[in-house]
Amino acid sequence: MRLEPFRNAARLAFMGNAYYMLGRYDEAVSPLRESASRMPDLRITQLWLAAAFAQLGQLDEAHAAADEVRRIEPDFTIERWKLTAVYKRPEDSERLFDGIRKSGLPDT
Repeated sequence: MRLEPFRNAARLAFMGNAYYMLGRYDEAVSPLRESASRMPDLRITQLWLAAAFAQLGQLDEAHAAADEVRRIEPDFTIERWKLTAVYKRPEDSERLFDGIRKSGLPDT
């Protein structure tokens, strides 16, 4: 990515998610924020960004990203998203769901 002059916004989102999953929330924010600004209607990026901000205790930013998730998908629930958000290690998915909850998005 360092050598790519026109960084792909989707790759930035996945890089941000990788940082999140490593517990490096502060490093996750920058690529997620750039991806979200370039693809504002991609729900997953807003979701990961909300979780990262929430884990950092930056709740105003987390709530703003959660509002973007609601704008994109007004009836979003964590419970329904769990059906498709499958991770190899259950503790990884629970850490992500925890961040999403902290951002203010509903369980049900």
